[in-house]
Amino acid sequence: MAQRSRSKTATASRPSRQELREIAAKRQRNSNLMLIGGGIVLALIVGLILYANFKSSQPVGEEQSLPTLGNVHIAQGSTSPIEYNSTPPTSGPHYPGLAPWAIYREPIPYEQLIHNLEDGGVVIYYQCEDECPELVDQLDAFARPLIAAGRHLVVVRNDPAWMGDAGSVTPLHKDMGARIALVAWQRIDKFDEFDEARIRAFFERYEGIDHHAG
Repeated sequence: MAQRSRSKTATASRPSRQELREIAAKRQRNSNLMLIGGGIVLALIVGLILYANFKSSQPVGEEQSLPTLGNVHIAQGSTSPIEYNSTPPTSGPHYPGLAPWAIYREPIPYEQLIHNLEDGGVVIYYQCEDECPELVDQLDAFARPLIAAGRHLVVVRNDPAWMGDAGSVTPLHKDMGARIALVAWQRIDKFDEFDEARIRAFFERYEGIDHHAG
């Protein structure tokens, strides 16, 4: 009698086929919900990445985007073997060394500063027929705290008549056609009047992005 009672109890506690089917269906629904949820999360991540890439490729203001002229190094003190596709240039042959992140009153070869662009820097060129002390002071006031904080920024004078320290046969700078030029790797924005919001937006968008090939 005891054996028969235990057998009946075991049979009663065992799930029926219907119950097993319901358990399996519930597990399948949970699995499907997890797959759907994972797919939604993955789609959101991919969408955010695509949006970020699209947004980063869009101009922050009125700057021009230019095709790259490469990252080739040339000998220190030499001039580029090719003509740059903008003035000032945004990419192309350049010296192996960097110019320190600073404010310069005298011109620096384009070939030097292109390496600064490659290393994620922004260069602010200014060009004036007179000494333009007000513009210089405005650019200094903008740049000094950023440079002091270790940001990648150079402010330098562009001089179409500059022949260089070695007395080049032809000028080492060209007329950039504006009083101010903001330059990053493959990006340039030119205008004539100091505009701190425009300068800051350009700087914050493009500073710190490394452009070394590979």
